[in-house]
Parts: sequence; C-alpha cells; structure tokens
Amino acid sequence: MNKLLLLLTLSIFVFSANAQQDSSAEEMIDFSQFEVVETSPTKRYTTNKVLGLSPTKLISIGYDYAGAHTLTNYLGDSTPTLPAGKDQAEINSTSGLRIIANYPIISNTKWLVNLGGSYWRSNYNMKTYDANNSMINSLKENGLTTASLSTVIFKPLNEKFFILGLAISEFSGDFKLNSPDLGKYLGQPKISAAAFLGKKRNDRSLLAFGLSRTYRPGALGMIPLIMFNHTFENRKWGIESFFPARAAVRRTINSRNMLFFGYELEGTSYGVFNLNNTAYPNNLELRRSELRPRITYECSLLGFIWLSVQA
Repeated sequence: MNKLLLLLTLSIFVFSANAQQDSSAEEMIDFSQFEVVETSPTKRYTTNKVLGLSPTKLISIGYDYAGAHTLTNYLGDSTPTLPAGKDQAEINSTSGLRIIANYPIISNTKWLVNLGGSYWRSNYNMKTYDANNSMINSLKENGLTTASLSTVIFKPLNEKFFILGLAISEFSGDFKLNSPDLGKYLGQPKISAAAFLGKKRNDRSLLAFGLSRTYRPGALGMIPLIMFNHTFENRKWGIESFFPARAAVRRTINSRNMLFFGYELEGTSYGVFNLNNTAYPNNLELRRSELRPRITYECSLLGFIWLSVQA
C-alpha cells in the first residue's frame, strides 16, 4: 500500500513539473512579435481532365493487321504505262508491331508538358506480284516504317481557358531499323504541328478549336481541328474527338470496361529510296492515308495495365 501511494505521488509530481515547465515556456513567448498576415486570393487554373474520359496510356504495345487488298502502282517500271499484270499486286495482308509511349516531364498547375514517341511497322505479305515492278518489290522486301518523337504542351490561362500545342517529328520510309542506309531517312524528317485555344466548360466537358499542319491525308495539308471531350450527366456515355482526325462515342460499362464506336484517319508520307531502278531518282514519296471506322473495347487487366482490342 505504501509503495502504491509513493508511485502515485511521484506521478503527480512529474505531471506537475511538466505543467510548470510548459507554462513557463509559454510565458517566454512574446506574441506581440507576430502579425496577422492578410491572405490574398489564390489564382486558380483549369486542367485538361474530364470526368469519365478514357485513361491516358503511358506505354501502348500492339499488333496491327489489315486483310487482303489490291495495290496498283504505275511508277515501278521504266515505262510510264506498265504492261498488263505488272502494275498490280495481290496482297494477302499487311501487319506489324506498334509502340506508343508518353511521359509527363512537367506537371503542375501552370504547365503540363509530355514527351512521346511511336513506332509503326507494316510488313507486306503478297500473294502475286511482279519483281520487275521496283516500287511493289521494295514494299515486299523492306515494308514501311514510321518512327516519331513528339511533345504536347498544355498551358492553362485561368480557371476556364487554355492553350494546347503539339509538335511531331516523323521519320517514315521503306526501311528497317537495321537498314544500312537508315541515316538517309533520319535526315529527312516530316514535321507536323497543331495549336488549340480551348475552354473547360465544366468538369464533364472541354471544347477547343485549332489548326494543324499534318501528313495524315498522305500529302502535307493545313486542316482545322475541333477537340471535344464530353461526358453526359449519366456518366455512361461520352464523346472523345479530334475532328476530323478522329472521333468516337464512348460507352462506359464500368470504371474498368469501356466501348468506343468511331473512326480514325491515319497516314503519312514515306520516303522511298530502295528502288532497284535507275530510271527514277531517289526522292520519291509514297503517300499513304487510311480511314479506319472501328469498334474498340478496352478493359483494365490489373491496375494501370489495360487491354485494347480494335476491329
């Protein structure tokens, strides 16, 4: 009993000593040295995020396949008009690897800067062709390759308005990555660019108007663009578009499964240097453009890993 009383006495003493020490420390602070700071209103900036929008992919790896079709070429021989049968090739399929990467290097309230790159390979599986047609023969032997470097800059002006800029340096031609004359293609890049002025209408809608310098139609052209990302109030339907380059209606099944119904215009201008024909100079271009109506299904496999299937 005596030990218990002694322990309680010591505890009260320690508590009392601490209380006195804190009180004396508080008395030593001169609060008159502190002033009330007048808070100025914080300027707010808009973002590029829209509720319900499909997630941005940092890295996409895919395989592209197109079915049978006929390719006609009138510039593969030394004569302007090729003999019958030499100007056409029956193609079973074209296929190849596609890789797209985007990575944010600056991300804050005032700036968003992304760097990106892409690789698209097209191999030609031909059923019938004439080896004397140098253009078609080059496609069969070398295929087509497109590699690009890009940057996207998003600059908010205030709570509603923003500026968006895009620049792409593209290297395209009838070459492979291990081609000995790769430097010839890298020395002739195709430059594309686009600029937008837009408004964040609300958390579900973003609208911007712009102008692009692009090779998507095959030849170089100046095309006006409309960017419209919108999610309807029920959160089940939405629109994602860079019209006329691409547009899609989005059906959100849930946060991990989405369907898209739309199209995309893809294309560029390829340098063609591997012609086994001295009748033509090595400065030809193959202008390729494809309008692809498509249905896309995207699902989250695990966390940030998504699977996308297009038809």
